[in-house]
Order: sequence, then C-alpha cells, then structure tokens
Amino acid sequence: MRRLFPSFAIALFIAAGCADGGMEIPTVEVGSGGARLMNGNSRSPIDAYEKAYSNLGRAHYNVRRNLEQRGQNEFGAREAMTNILRCLEVMRACVPAADQAKFDPYLGRYQGWLKALGDGTWGGSFLNDFDRMEQEVKTKFSPAVTDILIEFPGAPLTKTAKPADSELTPDTVAVPTTPMSEPPAASKPKPEPVRAQPEPESSTPAASRLLYKAWTGAHDDLIAAYKDKKPCKPKYDEVLESLKLFKAQLPADKASKLQIYIEFYGDIDEKTKTFTVLPEKTTEKDVLDELEVAARMIRKAFNPEK
Repeated sequence: MRRLFPSFAIALFIAAGCADGGMEIPTVEVGSGGARLMNGNSRSPIDAYEKAYSNLGRAHYNVRRNLEQRGQNEFGAREAMTNILRCLEVMRACVPAADQAKFDPYLGRYQGWLKALGDGTWGGSFLNDFDRMEQEVKTKFSPAVTDILIEFPGAPLTKTAKPADSELTPDTVAVPTTPMSEPPAASKPKPEPVRAQPEPESSTPAASRLLYKAWTGAHDDLIAAYKDKKPCKPKYDEVLESLKLFKAQLPADKASKLQIYIEFYGDIDEKTKTFTVLPEKTTEKDVLDELEVAARMIRKAFNPEK
C-alpha cells in the first residue's frame, strides 16, 4: 500500500506553507517498492535531497522564533517542527536503503518534540537540546558527506552524474500483446534515435573564474567583518551579487544547485538580521560555522579550476 508521508503530514502541509513562509519541499512518494518524486519541483533524488537539506535551517529557526517569550505561537512552532520532519523524510527517501536507518533516531526525536509541543510539555532544556540537534543533523547529513541515489529505485550511487531532465517513469508499464491468430505486423525501419544534445558549458570560462574568485574574496571579507564587529551588509550584498552573476554563467542544472546555497546565505542573513544580532541560544561561532558550511559546499561543487 502506498503512502504519501506518515500521519504528521497534517493537511498536506497547507498550514505549514503559511506559517513558515511557504517553504518549497519536494514531494516524495514512499511505498513498499521504494520511493520516487511525485512532481516536477525536483528532477532527481539529488535535487530533492539538497532542497530538503537547505530548508532545515529555516525550519529550525521558525521553531525558535515561534517559541520566543514575546508573542509565543505554539501552533506555528508545531508547523515548523512538522516541516523539519518532512525534510528528514524526503532526505531519508533519497539515500540507499542501507543508509536509511541512520535517519530513524533523529525522526523519532523530532516526532517526540512535536508531541511535546502539542501537549505543552516542551519546557526545560528543550531549546538547548533542539539547537544541539540542529547542528548534529546538519553535520551528519550534509550533502557533501552523504551518498545520494541518482534515481528511484536501485540506481548507482554517485552525486556526480547528471540528473534526469524528466520525471521518473511509473514502476510498472503495461505491455500490449498481439493475439496468436493475427500475423505479426511487417517490420518497419526503426527511426534513428534522437541523440540528446549535451548541455552547453559556460561560453565564458574566464568570466566564471573571475566571478568565483570575486565570491571567494567577498565571503572572506564577510567573515572578517563579522569577527571584527563591523557592518556586514555591504559585504553580504557583495557575496550575493557575485554568486548571482556566477550563477548566470552556469548551465541550468548547476545554476539551480547554486541557488540552493544562495538561499542558504539568505537563511543566515534572516536569522541574524544581516549579522547584527544573535538568535537565542546561538553563538557567534555557530554563525561562522554555518557560513563555512555554505562556502565549503560551493568550493567543492563549483570551483572552475577543478
């Protein structure tokens, strides 16, 4: 029997979309025969995993924001916690079966917290434990250290292959049969297969290298400004501008992947109000660590010199 998601997928996350700024999390169908994408938002498990991972930070932030003493909103916190569970379910469905069990303890912990939010029993050290869990999940399940399926089900494990451009075909396809009494149709010459044209690489590799270096410098300047307690907005704007220009030089599949990391920077900016405040239970080191996570992923995936 097929299922969309476990029972915590309340009302197909309509309310969650309102409570958390309409975060787009790719839909994955999970069944006894495996899992697969159900819509065109993501072209592959790799794309779905990275989108879900990039949304974890915002979902955690929304839990904390809704539990602030001033204007506390436990309903909003529950919906944000539900989004975390949904992200983890998507990520779990995108890895090989042998690795899926690694997600189960974390799903159990977040489900327990969701219940505590519903019961109103979430006090004590909840926020401290919640912050530590966020860092652990982001570190353990980073796309940079995770084997992700190319397609569902049973595809080779690698994150470097080009994702499929169309949705996955159904698990079973009905094959028409020819009645025994009818002679086989005369064979017709097979048309020449249409060869897929490779996606063009950037027509200006020199520009890509310059923009990549511009982003690297802007990122380092942003780190330095934040450590020195200087205004960070100009440096943050330079980071975004260089990344957006760099993105315009990339093929479509790489450009969509880089957009994930642009949004990752945006999440950090939102949480810190452009690096002017520290969210509750967050240290300066936590902010710097998140910036370095984004930079490490970009350097690994988009360095034109590699």
